[in-house]
Amino acid sequence: MPRPPPAATGGAKNHQPIGRPTSASMSGGGPTDPDLIQRKIAEAKARLASNTSIPSQPRATAKGIYVPDEKGRVATPQVGLDESGGIDLQAMLSSIPKREVATAKANQRQKKDTTPSVKARFDKSKNPYLEDSAEAKSLLPMKRKARQLKFVQPGKYIEKANKERKHAQLEKLKQEIAQNVRKAGMETELDISDKTLKKEIGPPAEWWDAPFLPNKAYTDLDEAPVKPEDLDQLVTLYVHHPIPIRPPNEQNSAPVARSLMLTKKERKKLRRQRRQETQKEKQDKIRLGLLPPDPPKVKISNLMQVLGQEAIQDPTKIEARVRKEMEQRQRQHELTNEQRKLTPEERRQKIMNKLAEDKKQSNEVAVFKVKNCAHPKHRYKIEKNAQQYQLTGIVVVHEKCHLVIVEGGPKSIKAYKKLMLRRIDWNDMPTPKNENNGSTTFTMMDIDRFNTEGEENKCYLVWEGQVKTRAFRKFTWRAFESEKMAREELSKWNVEHYWDAAVAAKDEDLAARQPEL
Repeated sequence: MPRPPPAATGGAKNHQPIGRPTSASMSGGGPTDPDLIQRKIAEAKARLASNTSIPSQPRATAKGIYVPDEKGRVATPQVGLDESGGIDLQAMLSSIPKREVATAKANQRQKKDTTPSVKARFDKSKNPYLEDSAEAKSLLPMKRKARQLKFVQPGKYIEKANKERKHAQLEKLKQEIAQNVRKAGMETELDISDKTLKKEIGPPAEWWDAPFLPNKAYTDLDEAPVKPEDLDQLVTLYVHHPIPIRPPNEQNSAPVARSLMLTKKERKKLRRQRRQETQKEKQDKIRLGLLPPDPPKVKISNLMQVLGQEAIQDPTKIEARVRKEMEQRQRQHELTNEQRKLTPEERRQKIMNKLAEDKKQSNEVAVFKVKNCAHPKHRYKIEKNAQQYQLTGIVVVHEKCHLVIVEGGPKSIKAYKKLMLRRIDWNDMPTPKNENNGSTTFTMMDIDRFNTEGEENKCYLVWEGQVKTRAFRKFTWRAFESEKMAREELSKWNVEHYWDAAVAAKDEDLAARQPEL
């Protein structure tokens, strides 16, 4: 059933479109279509004219009727008319919106931007709070330039891959060389990397000086020197000893193996265990038949227990045989001990080897000051012991000071100190004689040099310590008349400071700090 048309109102929006013919008009008994249309138009015009709310009248053009709204704005044409006043069906069809399809033009069509543009926000006329500065202008969006196509040159990535392969081969070769050097123990000699050549820059101030400086830098000393009154809270009676660090040249040196000091009881226990192991090995060889069994060890005390009936039949003969075996075992024991002893040549060589090993440990120096050491008896002991301990040095004889300088290993210097400070009796100076002609002559100086006028002749240790290298090649003896000549002689070996220390030191001070031997 067809829907009835809505009731006519005063607005132009509720009119009924008259573009389609009704069923009544299509029947043959009613009026013609143009007449019906003209009548409908007249009725619509009458309704519009009777509406007083619209200030202006509708305006008809060739393309249709334009009806103004309440605010006077002209709406879109509602009915299309042709030149004769009839309905323009072609115009009505063209006013129907078409459905958009995906075409190239539709993709290129720009949509209307409803959001405010970026430039409008940076426009000072529209934005009164905008700053007129270079920083504000830098915030304006820049137009992006189109990038050009960049094509990869042929062979670019092949060359890059070849460089990476060469670099990998070089690194592998370096690692192999480093491993070979490390095995040979030469890593410190061949280490010429940037880290070893470039030294690190030191701190502006050392940590022990930093508390005394206001800005923690040594430049404060030039600007404002530190006053002693300000250091009362920092300087105390406590002394900080830094941890000693071994020099780089001694890192690869093997540590000196020191023998463990054992007590007498421990040494006996080790000897007993060592002899038990040797005896056990011998017994095992006898069981296996590798060695013949030892004959029975018969003594007078166990004669009857070992021989038994044989000793009862002829005790005198058995006793003589046992005593003979006992003497033979004693001789064999003494012969074995003699064979085990070192010959004089081997004994001297053993001592020389010990002294050579002692010299390799460190270079020790000892400086002695003697009131008078020019006596031949004292000179012989000083020179002979220096040769035996393989010591180098010099003896300077002068009226003001007799100086003895010796260099050698730790054990040699220790033994020589005992000689100079304890073993030699410096007051025992008999009158030297020449055995060739029986006359009383002095081999070095006259008798006035030996006389001390009742004073006690004594030796003092001035200084002892370690040095990097030895200054002398052998042990020599020199006598000088002047102090200047003695000091110049010592300056040839750069040891004149020993002379200065010995001359400046007083006997009372030296006696107070002598070591206990």
